Amino acid sequence: MARQGKLVLPNLDGMDFVPVEIAAPAPLAQPLSVTSSGTLDVIKGDVIVRLDAATPATRVAEIARALAP
Repeated sequence: MARQGKLVLPNLDGMDFVPVEIAAPAPLAQPLSVTSSGTLDVIKGDVIVRLDAATPATRVAEIARALAP
């Protein structure tokens, strides 16, 4: 459209640009090491769900959501 002269630009009078600053990237969280027992405990009140340490994170999240009020 610009090549054909059909592009209409908005009136930019009075518009200012602001400088952009890029911050340093946040440090990445280090993964937790597996405990020596090889288990993961999900605890909610009196309920303890003991899982194998190799349980996928998605499954752990599903269980945590199921225990939430």
